[in-house]
Amino acid sequence: MNPIREVVDVSLHIYRTGLVSGIGGNVSARMGDRVFITPTMVPLGEVSLRNVVVVDLNGRVIRGGRPSSELGLHLEVYRARPDVGGIVHTHSPHARAFSIAGVQIEKMEGFMGLGRGYIPMVPYHPPGSRELAAECGRVMVDEDAAILENHGVVCAGEGLRDALLLAEFIEESARTQFIAETLKSMKK
Repeated sequence: MNPIREVVDVSLHIYRTGLVSGIGGNVSARMGDRVFITPTMVPLGEVSLRNVVVVDLNGRVIRGGRPSSELGLHLEVYRARPDVGGIVHTHSPHARAFSIAGVQIEKMEGFMGLGRGYIPMVPYHPPGSRELAAECGRVMVDEDAAILENHGVVCAGEGLRDALLLAEFIEESARTQFIAETLKSMKK
């Protein structure tokens, strides 16, 4: 698939399904030495074939306007993970609530090879900062997903579709964990 079309399709999907709202979140795909990323300050529901930004692996703009303020984060993950071809960063409600509360999200069995334990949490750094980008790249060298404390979720995959499916699964896992813990607290 055309990487620009894929970035548009995934952006519109995560906007429509409520994994992001407003100008939150960002999406990128890598093909060779090029990264195709959503523009800054544009709601993902308004991403189009005309406004996807193309950069090289050093962040130099090749085509388009200003890339997402989280470009550095995407580039750090791509540098740390040559196997990654797509990244999705969401502010999905349940997973984000866990990140704000500082509660870890359990890795649910049976999906995407997440294994057991908890999805790692990257300590808080301001959005768009070099510190956040570097820490996320460090944590994700061995992980396909990370929770950004007080911020959101970053998922990586061999392709953009893999990253999207993982982001959806993490939101479902957070919602399920929240419901289960709430019900446990109601036991007499």
